Amino acid sequence: MNWGRLYFGSLIVAVGTLLLLDNADVLDAGDVLSTWWPAAVIAAGLLTLVANPRHWPVAVIITAVGAAFLLSSLDIVDISEIIIPAAIILVGILVILGRGLGSRTEAGDRVNSFNVFSGSEIASHSKQFQGGSIAAVFGGAEVDLRDALPAADAQLDVFAAFGGVEIRVPVGWQVITRGLPIFGGIDNVTAKEQLPADAPVLPISATALFGGIDIKH
Repeated sequence: MNWGRLYFGSLIVAVGTLLLLDNADVLDAGDVLSTWWPAAVIAAGLLTLVANPRHWPVAVIITAVGAAFLLSSLDIVDISEIIIPAAIILVGILVILGRGLGSRTEAGDRVNSFNVFSGSEIASHSKQFQGGSIAAVFGGAEVDLRDALPAADAQLDVFAAFGGVEIRVPVGWQVITRGLPIFGGIDNVTAKEQLPADAPVLPISATALFGGIDIKH
């Protein structure tokens, strides 16, 4: 299922329905949208969890942000008392977890790279590539797997927020992507021709939040 298409299609239907009810004098669409727009953020978080359970921390953060804005919109809490301190704490944690200003890394059976306000270049030549985790937050990462071979249980997790990740795989790999782009993009442009049944398979769990993930040869 194309989760991004489902999400944005549902938003369009919801807005159209509100406008229709507004024209019928059933409700004021402007008032409803100004009050309940954070529900769209909450829905994005919940759909992220459904589309990509492996990225549940991202889903929790998105849902929590939407809930905070909704509580503020309903005059239950003051958003400035919540969102600003939380944002500062989050940035601090990301800086602590970050790995310097970017580097070129020769990876083994697994690739792991966390980039915050930085970038990295990673290459793996493993013939039993297990996968790993790549994250780019206000940064970027380039992953070169063109000389690797995935193991039967390989799984690669990719997260991009306000940044980008580029993954290069050999011709002949079957790359299966699962995830949700939220105001971002997940672009798999590997060959679409029929591949043999024994073609190497690499599943990628991807989440793009105001960012981009490109998978190519």
